[in-house]
Amino acid sequence: MVVKKTKIELSNYPQLLGEIKSILQNGLGRAYQAVDNIKVQTYWQIGEIIVREEIQHQERAEYGQKRVEMLARDLGFSRRLMFEIIDFYRTYPIVHTLRAQLSWTHYRWLMQIKNNEERQFYETQSILNVWSTRELEQKIKEREYHNIKKEKQLIVKLPPQLPSPENIFKDVYHWNFLELEDNYSEKLLEKALVDNIQKILLEFGHGFAFMGTQQKILIAGQWHKVDLVFFHRLLKCVILVELKTEKFKSEFVGQINKYLTYFRENKLQDERDPIGLIICKEKDDEEVHYALGKLNEDIFVSEYKTYLPSEEEIKKRLKMVGK
Repeated sequence: MVVKKTKIELSNYPQLLGEIKSILQNGLGRAYQAVDNIKVQTYWQIGEIIVREEIQHQERAEYGQKRVEMLARDLGFSRRLMFEIIDFYRTYPIVHTLRAQLSWTHYRWLMQIKNNEERQFYETQSILNVWSTRELEQKIKEREYHNIKKEKQLIVKLPPQLPSPENIFKDVYHWNFLELEDNYSEKLLEKALVDNIQKILLEFGHGFAFMGTQQKILIAGQWHKVDLVFFHRLLKCVILVELKTEKFKSEFVGQINKYLTYFRENKLQDERDPIGLIICKEKDDEEVHYALGKLNEDIFVSEYKTYLPSEEEIKKRLKMVGK
């Protein structure tokens, strides 16, 4: 008997594949520099896209299975990893609940725990006690959560501590939702950002509060304007953002450092020193390193992208991404 194969129509599959490849290009390429948290964030984004597509086609049960198999094949992932990525997003649907101290291998064990309170316990204890993945595995197998709960000594909350600034700022900000014409100015870029402030805050991440644009400060009888001003609730400090529609230049540092000095001398008593963030169209890490010098804890430099790479760029850069 000949079994007729059911043809699955996936009209938007190329777009889905291209979107995920773009994430891989920007994420996993840097993960090989021993930054496992980037891998975690990258896999979360992939899971979010796949689940979002699945919801749109939930009336077709065969769609999801076929799609995952095709993605695994074309991305060079194992079928098991693809399903783990999907399960990861479903377990942690809110990206801000991810802990920077935990690796992807930690999360592979944590995903197996279906009870939210129990999973939170192991997350917290892994961070407090700096558990390796092997130690976490052993604690789960020894049912430490249940043993401690019986003794009424359950601790599920982290002690309050401020995050480190280098874990707050991204190396690249993706602003592909901006509609900008060619040869746009810094003023037009700033206006587009303010018009899309909700999306910008989501891209910046948890804790950012928008305070204003073109904030005036008076120095030596002259008015200066800071492009964007934010306050970070977790860092407890003002963040000054300077936008540059060109490649990073060392003179950018002197400008924002002057603004930082002004805000530092006029901060509130319970605030931390302000932090500067230069967001430019392109940067060279070596140039940034020598330009910042000892200011690398006060000033951070990031790039921004306003478009998705072409198919040719994706293919070229994906060769650098491991399978």
